[in-house]
Amino acid sequence: MAPRSPLHWPSRLGAARLNGLVVALGVAAVQLLVTALFGAPAGMVAVGGAVCGSLPDVPNPPHRTWRRVWPAGLLVAGVTLGVGLLRHSPVWMTLLIAAVAFVTLMAMAWGPRAGPLSFAGTLAMVFAMASDAPASPLDAWQHAGWVLLGALLYGSWALATSWALRRRYRELAVATAMRAVAVRLRSRAARVAGTVSEEEAGIRASIRDDAQLAEALQAARDQVFAARFSPHSRTQIALVLKLIDLRDLLLGSRLDLGLLGDDATSRAWRGALARSYEPLAQALDDLANSVTLGAPVPPLSPEHWRTELAARLAAVPCAADDPRQTLVDAMQGRLGHVLDDVVAMAERLLSTPKPGVSRQAPDPPSPWTREQLQLFVSPEGWPLAALRPHLSLQSPVMRHALRGMLAMSTAWLLGLALPWASHPHWLVLSVAVVLRGNLEQTLSRRNERVIGTVIGCLLVLLLARPALQGVLPLVFLLAVGIAHAYVNVRYRVAATAATLMALLQPLLLMPGSGPAVGERLADTVLGAGLAWAFCFVLPSWERRGLTRLSRQLATVLNRHAGNVLRWAPTPEQQLAQRLSRQQAYQVLGALAAAAQRNAVEPLQVRVPETRLEALLTSGYRWMALLGTLQQTLARRADVLDAAQCQPALQATAKACTQAAALAVLGQGLPLQAALAEASALDWPEQGADLNPWVLRRLRLCQDEAQQLADAVLALQGPAG
Repeated sequence: MAPRSPLHWPSRLGAARLNGLVVALGVAAVQLLVTALFGAPAGMVAVGGAVCGSLPDVPNPPHRTWRRVWPAGLLVAGVTLGVGLLRHSPVWMTLLIAAVAFVTLMAMAWGPRAGPLSFAGTLAMVFAMASDAPASPLDAWQHAGWVLLGALLYGSWALATSWALRRRYRELAVATAMRAVAVRLRSRAARVAGTVSEEEAGIRASIRDDAQLAEALQAARDQVFAARFSPHSRTQIALVLKLIDLRDLLLGSRLDLGLLGDDATSRAWRGALARSYEPLAQALDDLANSVTLGAPVPPLSPEHWRTELAARLAAVPCAADDPRQTLVDAMQGRLGHVLDDVVAMAERLLSTPKPGVSRQAPDPPSPWTREQLQLFVSPEGWPLAALRPHLSLQSPVMRHALRGMLAMSTAWLLGLALPWASHPHWLVLSVAVVLRGNLEQTLSRRNERVIGTVIGCLLVLLLARPALQGVLPLVFLLAVGIAHAYVNVRYRVAATAATLMALLQPLLLMPGSGPAVGERLADTVLGAGLAWAFCFVLPSWERRGLTRLSRQLATVLNRHAGNVLRWAPTPEQQLAQRLSRQQAYQVLGALAAAAQRNAVEPLQVRVPETRLEALLTSGYRWMALLGTLQQTLARRADVLDAAQCQPALQATAKACTQAAALAVLGQGLPLQAALAEASALDWPEQGADLNPWVLRRLRLCQDEAQQLADAVLALQGPAG
């Protein structure tokens, strides 16, 4: 194994939880340092700046960390100063809340990476409103200065720990991706065996699993592809590239399964195939432990695995002339490709020297340059050009920014007018964390926020005892780390921790005071209700975006087909294949997420579920066919006949382009006769010749291009 990071502890923490622990330690370090130098009051104010400034500190390479954490510190200080100078005037405060809400929410034009930075401004505003009002402008400047100091000190901590833990974060990202593939293998095995419920066997459940895998793979790309080349990083790059190829193989394993039928023989074949997935999944789990814990690389015997699978399949009673045997052989071969890639990953790990052991053989070079790998990482930076498309009421980002501005301003004014001892800033915070850009996420956040608040209030009642006063600072810091670690993983846990933070901070500032549990519950419920109500103000229903995404899907899949359907692609063309494949998966993921959000919208604006199911099914099948063809052409080109395959590749690429182009233009495609002939074609005869299989896949690829075009046109039609 490769040398360990100097901060390899704790070995069994995932990236999110390790990051949460680092954040809690950083906030504690800021408080201790500022308190020791300037006193306890300054330390408590600086903690607020550190907490707000820590929000963008997520597992990232160092060059990404400073570009997110330092701007957050400046934003937090500026918002704090604005609140300090204007809070004596309800009118000016209302205008400030509206301005902060609008500006921070417009930051979502830069995508998900702007989310923590956006919320940092809102949280700083809430923290500033929760503190004592400054007696003079000078006090407001001083308060903002302490906040800025806390944020900048935390920014230094974040940069230092990001650098120290960069290798550990890469290891965890690779291991997480391996475990995600293992989970996908097991879920695929259950579907092959037919041991899942009808709902879990559907396209939506499969897409959910694919989305989790895609997220893990992208996190691994962002961590590993950003590293400078070294024996250690080259090994990690090779592992991630193999995992990406494994996703294609798993997607291709869906093909032809329905052609086996549902009789006793089919079920026996399915069971035999499904049982062969578990050893592969377990091997990936063991490889993940090798990457993160230094465990021995698991011994893998490809010959034994293949012999066992062949014996299980041969034991299935079937007629000697059963034509489905050919399909079973093909599925067995595709499963063998998965095994080959898992074995290749194990061999690559074994070839990486352990600490203190010199390398006996030269390190295998990476097939891609560092500049080429950067094309696959998530965008970074804050280019102003990203704002231009959203300076219109047609933009969902603009509409959400206006919606959030109105909602938070209303929450503030309502909090001032309530008869009970409410905390207006709590109302503002509840609206800010619950109100999302769409109804589906808002409903989920609303329920989780209320449940988490109830749990947090109960915990505070247990902790608010004189005998436990000494442990409250530790509980507060733990809550900071837990809220940070779970905000995007399990929001109910994050909401519970946030409630602890909100109710414990006054107890720390004023020992002996009682926690405002009743007010917190009332303000949370009211704020969550306000957020839900404002979802219907300037709404951005999914039907508009679904039309755009469907056309985009046809475009990117056509581009990917053109890149894949090449005989003997050059290295540049292979790079284009990988880029278009990533783009196609991204659009499919965006379309699947939009379909999920569409399902909870009002019926009168909802796109029919059947149309979305048809579009997603066709898109994933086309990707599966292209992935299978790409793997076959890459692995078995030496046994294929170029005279047969090359013209067929060109003809298929042309047909796919025609189908996609006319779908984008909103026109039909007159290829029904040829496609009907292709769809009626039986599978090839059993034998070693792969050329008929490739030609069949190409005909099915044309068929799927037509079906996708039909699904795009149907989605753009009137609601049924």
